[in-house]
Parts: sequence; C-alpha cells; structure tokens
Amino acid sequence: MADSAAENRLLAIDLARGLAMLGVALVNVHAFAATWSSLYGLDMADSVADVIAETVNALLFTHRSYPVLSFLFGAGLALQWSHLPAHTRQPSQLRGRLWALLAIGVTHGLLLWPGDVLTTYAMLGLLIVGLLKFDNRVTLGLLVAVYTLTAALYVSIGVAMIATQSEPYPALETVASFAASSFTTALSLHPGEYLERGLVQILVSDFWGHALLGMWAARSGALQRFLAAPLARPAIVMVGALLFVAGSATELIAAQYGGWNGLTNDDFGYGLMTMALLPASLGGLWLWLTVAACWARSRFAASTLATLVIAAGRAPLTQFIGQSLVFAVLFNKSLIGWYGELGRGAYSAIALTTYLLLCAFIRAWLASGHTHGPMENVWRRLTNFVSPPREKSTVMESPRT
Repeated sequence: MADSAAENRLLAIDLARGLAMLGVALVNVHAFAATWSSLYGLDMADSVADVIAETVNALLFTHRSYPVLSFLFGAGLALQWSHLPAHTRQPSQLRGRLWALLAIGVTHGLLLWPGDVLTTYAMLGLLIVGLLKFDNRVTLGLLVAVYTLTAALYVSIGVAMIATQSEPYPALETVASFAASSFTTALSLHPGEYLERGLVQILVSDFWGHALLGMWAARSGALQRFLAAPLARPAIVMVGALLFVAGSATELIAAQYGGWNGLTNDDFGYGLMTMALLPASLGGLWLWLTVAACWARSRFAASTLATLVIAAGRAPLTQFIGQSLVFAVLFNKSLIGWYGELGRGAYSAIALTTYLLLCAFIRAWLASGHTHGPMENVWRRLTNFVSPPREKSTVMESPRT
C-alpha cells in the first residue's frame, strides 16, 4: 500500500505538470500567432468558437498554469535536496543544474521565444536554493511575507488604477517579431524583446511565492499528504475553491471594462484584473493539483489520454522547446506564415494538436528505453559540463522540475 501511495503521488505530479504544459501551449500560441497584448482578446473573437476558446483559456489556463509550474519547480528543488547524501549536502550541488537551465533559457529566449520563462526559473532557483540548508520554518516565514507583500502590492496598484482612471483608449499592440517578420529580422529584434519580456518576469513576486510554497510543502510533507488525499481536508477545499471563484469572477467583471480586451485599455478593467491575479493564480494552483491528484487515484489513470499528459509531465523541457519550434515554423513569415490569418479558436486547436503530437513523441521516446526526454538529456549533459559530479548521487535521476 505504501508503494502504491507513493506511485500515485508521483503520477499526480506528472499529471499536474503535464496539464500545466497544455496551458503553456494554449497561452503562448497567441503570442506567436497574433500579438503580445492579445492574452485577453475577446474583442478579437470573430466567431462563437473564438469566444469559447478565449474564455476557456482565460478562466482555466492564463494565470493558472504558471503557478503549477512554479510550485512544482520549488518542490523539485526540495525533493532533489532530500536525495543528496546528508553528510555532504550543500546548495552548491544543485546550482549546476540551475546554471545549465539558465543557459538553455537564454538560448531559447534569444533564438525562439523572447518571453522565455526558463530564465526566470533558473534565476529564481539560484536565489532561493540556499534556503534549503536552513530549517523549513525559514522558508515558511519567507513565503508568508512574499504572499502578504504581493497581495498588498496588487491591491494597491489595482485601487490606484481605479481611483485615477482615465477614459478608455486604444491599446498599442506589439506584434510578435518572430511571426510577423523574416527569420533574420526576428533574430535581430529578439535581444531587445528578451530583455523587455523575458527577464522582467523575475520581478513578478507571486512567482517567488509559488516556488517557495512548493519548496516548503515538499519538505514538510504537506504536498505528499495532499496528493494522497486531495479532498480529505474541507478547509483546503473551501479556501482553494473560494480563491478560484473569487479570482475568476473578478476577471469576468473586469472583462466588461477592457480587462480581457486586446484592443482597448481601460484603467478600471486593468485595476480589477490586477487585484484578481493572486487569488486566481492560487485558486488555479489548487484546482490543477486537485484534478491531477484525483485523476492519479481514479480508474482513468492508465487511459490513453493520461499517458499522453504524463509524458508531457515527465519531459516538460522537451514539450516546451518543442512547442516553440513548431509554432515558429507555423507562424514565421519566412516559413509557413500563418501569422494573423486564423481565428483564436483555430489557434487554440493548433496548440492542442501540437501539444498532443509532442506528447505522443515523448511517450514513444520514453517507451523505447530512454530514461529522459531529448531536451532533458541535453540539460543533464550541460549540467555535467558546468559542474562535473564529484561522486555518484541521485540528484540527476529525476530532472522533472
């Protein structure tokens, strides 16, 4: 029974990460294929399919997927720490992986996707990994402080925007350079876009809070207990559901005032969206972890769909880089060039198809005897190059953060 419970928990983590990677595809495809400001673009919807796709995307994935990945990134650091030999355990033993991830992120950001988030995770990890040598209460205190300050900051910004609102005005849209220009022109523009859109994510404080929460939850055993029985604690269910509903309801109201409009700036709508960000992200984190945990314990855990999602969760780096490669080929002006030619529903369908095809590839790759995905192998080799291991350990046995 103990082995079965542990297997279900690992399965739940893979499912949660795999579901989050689906959200990444559905969100990022619009930045590749349309415009940077169109994450909330109901006014760009030309059909019922477009409206449905945008609404589902906004309520279930945008601001709901990255908290899961941030949380599991922090949890992954803690689990890797626990695998190190206790007598030689040092944060420096994990930094090689993070430096290698940073190198991959910078390369990805400059060549393919200027909004790269791997850089953010690598820099975040390098800054917080030192906490692992302290008592877990230090991490708990820090994450409470980060969440408190984040809530105060977002509410203050939201209230200030509403209090000083001006008349709505047209948004200045920034076209995704990789799609709307030739390959060589896009590469020349990427460094500036990467500095503006990729690196700035490290300043988003709730990224920090989610990662610290994952680190604390894994070290304290709270994550393991939750995944074993996600609905066993009514208080957690109530708080999670309340945060999700409150955040989503606030966003729905904001959508009536430009909050989801890609072509209109409205300070009232943006103010509400800002105040909704933290509860929506925490509620989304609870929702997807609960869905994954329940799925792992159900009779559908061995279904074909589950195996595809699990594949994405076991090789998220391959899934992420693969999405960028496919989207670049499909939407770059020098290549297939579907930029701006299809509706938002069609782009979401392309993202879903891309995700499933990559899942199938990863599943076949792992079934053929490979322990890790292709990009995960690159990460491992680069880690050994950056920080050659002095002794054999299990730190690299599960690079699924």
